[in-house]
Amino acid sequence: MIRRILAWIAIAAMIWLVFFTDGQGLVMRWLEAQNQPHVWIVLGTALIYAIALSVPFLPAVELGWLIMAAFGPIGILAIWAATPLGLLLAFSIGYWLREWPQVQRLQQRFEDRVAAATSDRPGDRMLRFASDKLASHPYIALAVLVNMPGNWLIGGGGGIGLMAGASGLYHPLKFVLVLIPATGVVAVLMLVGVYSKPVG
Repeated sequence: MIRRILAWIAIAAMIWLVFFTDGQGLVMRWLEAQNQPHVWIVLGTALIYAIALSVPFLPAVELGWLIMAAFGPIGILAIWAATPLGLLLAFSIGYWLREWPQVQRLQQRFEDRVAAATSDRPGDRMLRFASDKLASHPYIALAVLVNMPGNWLIGGGGGIGLMAGASGLYHPLKFVLVLIPATGVVAVLMLVGVYSKPVG
C-alpha cells in the first residue's frame, strides 16, 4: 500500500514537472537560489539511490522518479546513469554470494511467481515471456523483467540484479550495456516532455 501511494505521488510529481512548470524541479530551483553546489548534491543523491536500488524490495524506483521530478533534467540524467550502476552492484553481490540464503529465497520466489502467473494481465504475460526466454535469450528476459509492472513481487531491481548475478547467464559488461537503454524509457520520455514544450 505504501509503495503504491509513493508511486502515485512520484507519477504526479513527474507530470507536474513536464506539463505545469518550466522544466526545472523545485529542489533545483531552491538550490540555485541559495547558490548551493547543486551538481554535487545531485550526484550524492544519485549515489544513495543506486545503493538503495541494489537492495531487494525497497521502493527505490519510485524514489528515483521523485528525484527526477525534484531536480529536473540534471536529476533525470543522474538517475538514469545511477540505475544500471545500482543494478550492477546487486549483480555483483549475487555473483559472489550465490549460495547466500537470501539469493536462494529470491530464486524460489521468482519460480513461485512464474508458476502463479496464469492471468492475461500485462505483468503476468511479461513474466511468462521472460521466463520462457531466460535460458535462450537472457538479455531480452532481463530487459522485460526490469520494465515489468509489479516486478517488486520478485524483489524489484535489486532482486532481479541479485538473481542475474547468481544465475551465471550474464556477462557484467553486457548486463550494464543492456540496462542503459532498458532503464531509460521513463528518463527519455521526461526529457522529451521537458524540452519539447514551447518557450515563452
